[in-house]
Amino acid sequence: YPVIDDLFDLGIDIIHPIQAKAKDMQAEKLSVDFAGKGCFFGGIDAQHLLVNGTPEEVAADVRRVRKAFPTGLIFSPSHEAILPDINPANIEALFKTLHEE
Repeated sequence: YPVIDDLFDLGIDIIHPIQAKAKDMQAEKLSVDFAGKGCFFGGIDAQHLLVNGTPEEVAADVRRVRKAFPTGLIFSPSHEAILPDINPANIEALFKTLHEE
């Protein structure tokens, strides 16, 4: 976390990934601490929420993160790939919720 500001100062435009459950990586904190400095990629918990959560919980989390980052966020699971034990209904909920107005 302490180096994120330095990365933006060096000209990095996008930080990937946001591991949703890592210390100080909550969307609400990042959006305040780094407002206007760059873009974040990730933010949806792929290790616990997408594996064990319900589609309704996934949709609620997508809305929470989108509210924290009305601009400057690329939504994705926090990993570079969709893990094999993720419920496909949760991936569907993630993308359907992203397309809500």
